[in-house]
Amino acid sequence: MPPHPARRSTRTPNGASPQRLDRLEGERRSIAPASGSPDRTLAIGRGIGSLVPRGTVLSLEGGLGAGKTLIAKGVCAGLGVSGEVLSPSFVLAEEYAGVFPVFHFDLYRLESVDEVARVGLFDAIDGRNVVIVEWGDRLPAGSLDADVRILLEITGDRSRAITIEGPGGFLDALEGSIA
Repeated sequence: MPPHPARRSTRTPNGASPQRLDRLEGERRSIAPASGSPDRTLAIGRGIGSLVPRGTVLSLEGGLGAGKTLIAKGVCAGLGVSGEVLSPSFVLAEEYAGVFPVFHFDLYRLESVDEVARVGLFDAIDGRNVVIVEWGDRLPAGSLDADVRILLEITGDRSRAITIEGPGGFLDALEGSIA
């Protein structure tokens, strides 16, 4: 593996120039960045969004109120999505325009893999989009091949334990961007 992850500069609509990765590579591992506030959780999401390449699938996991939608908002901001990012709890899926198309799914209310297929999750995973899946852990094992898995746990009124699992090159770049 090269000493530095493959990167390229991508301009976002707001003029920022994050060093976006061309691909996710490296041995899978995890990091646990600290978050003591919603602003920090949002910033972690923004760091993730500023790095992920086209075709990335993110699974956001944790209990109600753990911060999955806040992370998703940050990811969308890092991907250059302008405008409000809403939880798709009742509509099940949202599509946003950023540096790549972004599809945001919420599986909380879905009961079966067939229902998930009907809302278009598996169609959205086509290598051209970034796909964010809240409650990805509700799918049977092996149903969702997430590139990055983000686990959130409530540890206090404003604090969250966050574990991010993914390719080592991505995690190295992320640690540098959210330090």
